[in-house]
Amino acid sequence: MKKLMKKKVLSIIIVSYMIISLINMSFAATQADKDRIQQQINQAQNEKDNISNQKKTEQSELETITEQLSTLSNEIKALENQLNELNNSISEKEKEIEEKQAELDEKQELLKKRLVAMYKTGGIKYLDVLLGATSYADMLASFDALERIADADTKLINKVSEEKKELEQIKSELQQQKSEVDSVKSQKDAKNVELTAIQNQKESKIASLTEEEKKKQSEIDEYNKAMARVNAELAEAARRAQSQIQQNGLKFDGSFIWPCNNKLVTSTVKRRWGRMHKGIDIGAYYENVYASATGYAYNAYDSGGYGTYIMVFHGNGYVTLYGHLSASKVSNGQLVSQGQVIATSGNSGGSTAPHLHFEIRQASSTTEFFSKSPLNPLDYLPAGYSFAAGATTES
Repeated sequence: MKKLMKKKVLSIIIVSYMIISLINMSFAATQADKDRIQQQINQAQNEKDNISNQKKTEQSELETITEQLSTLSNEIKALENQLNELNNSISEKEKEIEEKQAELDEKQELLKKRLVAMYKTGGIKYLDVLLGATSYADMLASFDALERIADADTKLINKVSEEKKELEQIKSELQQQKSEVDSVKSQKDAKNVELTAIQNQKESKIASLTEEEKKKQSEIDEYNKAMARVNAELAEAARRAQSQIQQNGLKFDGSFIWPCNNKLVTSTVKRRWGRMHKGIDIGAYYENVYASATGYAYNAYDSGGYGTYIMVFHGNGYVTLYGHLSASKVSNGQLVSQGQVIATSGNSGGSTAPHLHFEIRQASSTTEFFSKSPLNPLDYLPAGYSFAAGATTES
């Protein structure tokens, strides 16, 4: 009988050791991995967000440049049309000037021939005029007729010459306009080249940022896959631990004790500071922290939240959490008894003063624990506690 008892005790010890070893390996490794992976996810996400913001800035600048180029292109086209019109007008004026010059040359040649002819025959003709004149008045009229012919030719030449000068003046003004338009177009062409170069740089930068963004997203996807594996391992470890607890008759009776000697509740489960406070705060000032019920413990750390904390799995899905500890006194996967000292309360993590944060939830894994709604510990703990001023009101 004694041998049988010894064997049974030995079996329980071996099984318990196996459970502790299993949980120790799983929780110790996966929780550390989870914290590390979460930091990597956060860092990669921040880097991706920075890349995305930079990409948005570049895209906004690219849109502005593209609009400027579109406006500039329309202006350049308008200037090109204006230059074409001016070139056509200048060509027309050049043609008219050539025609006027030809007309002027013709009139001058005609006058020249007329004057030469008059000069060569002038003596006879004038003598004929003198001799043939019936009176002095007739003679003057004949001379006047010759002078009027020469004067008319001269006036016609002068008129054609003036018209040519006017055409040349118009041509000169058109050429001046063309020069000015050419100058403006050259400036706009230079600006177009400059903006096009910047546009190409922006497009290249955006393409580069897009690739970086894709790489960061790939990193995040890989980290999320790793996190999913870790969460699965945590869930499996908790499932196995609970299965072993049930198989070995380590049942949770549903009773909890106060996790510390101090029973002054400084804050309850409520909305606080714009978010849900998921447990109670107890005014424990660097005091012993006890396991509220028997179960398997493991350590964790959350720099911005719980600080150093311990979670204890009790069976039947119940899990307790002890936060803002100054020190843990248990190892991962250690079986702790109700009332056993597991830590010292403190002020670690997102805490403003030394106290103990205590939670009770029903969950089958650490992942499920943090995603489920918390239970009110005061509904499960023995009476005899008191509230600090303002503990039950939202703050």
